[in-house]
Amino acid sequence: MKSTKTIQILKHVVYALLLALFYVAQTTPGLFVIAGVKPMWVVPVAIAIAMYEGEFVGGIYGAAAGLLCDAGTVPRAGGGAVLFGFNGFFVCLFCIAAGLLIIYLLRCNLLGCMLFVAVTMLARGSLEFLFAYGMWGHENVWKLYVYYTIPVIVYTLVITPLVFWSVGKIFRKFEIMLER
Repeated sequence: MKSTKTIQILKHVVYALLLALFYVAQTTPGLFVIAGVKPMWVVPVAIAIAMYEGEFVGGIYGAAAGLLCDAGTVPRAGGGAVLFGFNGFFVCLFCIAAGLLIIYLLRCNLLGCMLFVAVTMLARGSLEFLFAYGMWGHENVWKLYVYYTIPVIVYTLVITPLVFWSVGKIFRKFEIMLER
């Protein structure tokens, strides 16, 4: 059989490939677009990994997912993009919180993942809107929040069960390998 260290490394390689795959899905133009809105695939991936693996690993994947979001951010009309690292910091912070809450307070299930993703996306989206658009005092800037930020949050919540199932399947497969 393979050693525990090799299996752990392989598991993290698979997680990184899954994160990269969903990042490609998130940034490919025209893919998964509904009414001009795309989901943020990598945030639920990082949250799900944090729920299964704990706060430390979740924080690392959260920072990576957030930095990938920052790298793929394109400024929208009417305002500028946020600083590079903004999403990295906030997604990392929320992944650490999710990992700790799962360890000490909650169970690792789909409802919890949906809750964590909703809170993360709402806080991240609201802060991004505030710093990039809201505080500049443009007319009708609220429309950007209502017609872009909220639909992104909802669309991300819709795809969360698929992501949670994918990460759970990978986690369980490698746990079985480690038990042997």
